[in-house]
Amino acid sequence: MNLEPSNPVTRRVALIGWDGADWQMIHPLLDAGLLPNLQKLIERGVMGNVATLKPVISPLLWNSIATGKTADVHGVLGFVEPDPVGGALRPVTSTARKTKAIWNMLHQAGLHSLVLNWYAGHPAEPIRGACVSDIFAKTTGRPWSPPPASVYPEELTATLAEFRVGARDLTGDDLAPFIPRLNEIDQGKDKRPLKLALQLAETISIQGAATWLMENRPWDFMAVYFDLIDKGGHDFMPFHPPRMEHIAERDFELYSEVVKGLYCFQDLLLGRMVQLAGPDSTIILLSDHGFQSGPSRPVNATHPAAPLEWHRSHGILVMAGPGIRQDELVYGAGLLDITPTVLTLFGLPCGADMRGKVLASAFVEPVAITKIPSWDEVPGDCGMHKTVSDDVWEASAIIDQLAALGYIDTVDKNSSEMRHIAELDRKATLANVHMANGDFETPIESLRELVRDRPEQIRYSLRLAQCYYKTGRLADCRSVVLGLLAAQQAKPVVRLLKANLAMAEGNIQEGLDHLLDMERAGHSSTGLLLVIGRLYGMQKRWDDAERSFRAMIELDADSADGRAGLARCLLEKGRLREAADAAMDAIGLNFELPGAHFVLGVALARLGRIERAIQALEACLILAPGNAAAHTWLALIHEQATRDPFLAAEHRAAARSASAA
Repeated sequence: MNLEPSNPVTRRVALIGWDGADWQMIHPLLDAGLLPNLQKLIERGVMGNVATLKPVISPLLWNSIATGKTADVHGVLGFVEPDPVGGALRPVTSTARKTKAIWNMLHQAGLHSLVLNWYAGHPAEPIRGACVSDIFAKTTGRPWSPPPASVYPEELTATLAEFRVGARDLTGDDLAPFIPRLNEIDQGKDKRPLKLALQLAETISIQGAATWLMENRPWDFMAVYFDLIDKGGHDFMPFHPPRMEHIAERDFELYSEVVKGLYCFQDLLLGRMVQLAGPDSTIILLSDHGFQSGPSRPVNATHPAAPLEWHRSHGILVMAGPGIRQDELVYGAGLLDITPTVLTLFGLPCGADMRGKVLASAFVEPVAITKIPSWDEVPGDCGMHKTVSDDVWEASAIIDQLAALGYIDTVDKNSSEMRHIAELDRKATLANVHMANGDFETPIESLRELVRDRPEQIRYSLRLAQCYYKTGRLADCRSVVLGLLAAQQAKPVVRLLKANLAMAEGNIQEGLDHLLDMERAGHSSTGLLLVIGRLYGMQKRWDDAERSFRAMIELDADSADGRAGLARCLLEKGRLREAADAAMDAIGLNFELPGAHFVLGVALARLGRIERAIQALEACLILAPGNAAAHTWLALIHEQATRDPFLAAEHRAAARSASAA
């Protein structure tokens, strides 16, 4: 198999990750002239939203970015895994990944990669180029001694160690741009400045290693990951303007500038990387998800999933370089699109087993998109460690069994319990991934086990009920819901599920009444408003439905479902141009919404824009091949507009077949 690059668009690609970066924060800073390097990148490239994946957990997302595959395939399912020696938990390692990352593919194509700080990146992989693991910059112990196996090739370890910075190496002058009133803080009692110093030290260490490698080692591709904005956001976004009611005035005065400072600092580092990459390189800057910064910020959330409440459904994407359009928007990007796009930039084939697409609209000229069945089937060395993750979890269970039988010393009870909880989280995460992929049958048995093991964890019961609901097992769903209600779990999410169940059983008005009661009780959310809007639609109450979807968009301007729902309402009310615009907005936020493509196609057909209407309806059918209405509309178009009887007959037959199914 010939894997040499053919007609590459670019000579080099630098993929720079800013975990948690969000346009809602960035746009005001751009307007104020505070992010000059990002501004230059945007002006000479394309920018847009990038849709995240569920669950929104960083190790899963960054490995999906790097592989073009979801977590059920790539195998990284959380932050930790058991250490096979002793059984304690350790950060998830590069051996957890079961499929090739982009740098492994490029290794097999003869290209050199620099990979730094990528999630689940330790031990460093033996790739052509250099690899610095996500353990390298951790500043526990002596900052000048990187952990073993954190650098490949090993002979670079001493050189790169010179760039490691510890929190104690930073002075008050270094922190002052982020905390101008630092001298007023008693750091013996308030540890927040120390948290910031630790985060900055790691970022500086990564930047130092990355820029040295860019200058001193041959490379075609670089992937570098920074988590400063995300980590700093979790610690300091509560203090960002405007002041939230529960935030003390004094804390607001001290820490209100921190998040802005984090973005400005990352922009400074970006400028140096772009300079070193050179004008003939393609720069891809992206985040894995967005981050709440306005009125939707969580308030005093302390439950296990609280950190996820800060995450928004869309991150940022900027691409600039040879062959890339300039100062334009790109629509419908998702995390799974990055690896196929990078491969295409290098003139290499994508894997047919990659779910993402090439972001073809970002290119000035049409690009040749080729495919092979799977990069995982390409034989030979790929610079990847042997995958041992499943063995690790099995070994952990065996250790517990041997200790229970007395064959080895008793495993620390706390460690054993932590491993057990981590394994439950791993199962729950995999169930979430299946559900996000539209597979609600596979996770049922795992969720039943989770519910039996930890009945007090309501989230497991809720997911099980959702799977029952989606697979039509309504009696089982009702049993779970009634069990939750009997346990006095009258939380909004349980009531929402009860309303959905009532609707599935044909009690539309009963379900709507439940939901409206929740809204009147102050439990309004995008999920609640979405269901209310859809219910109104089922009753042909389009004015009421429109109000619900507009309220949904007011809560979250990046709600693709809200804009798709609004588009349907506007279409039904005959406001065709507005419907088309709303559908385009929805598709721009999330390309994989067949309903939005359908509304766009119908609106454009009624407006006489036949060619574009056909494209939209065909896109709907790519995403939902069994959509009978889309086939019917295409049959009408080919009968009345294109006068193509063969295509018309084909779509008529497909519509009948879909309706019968």
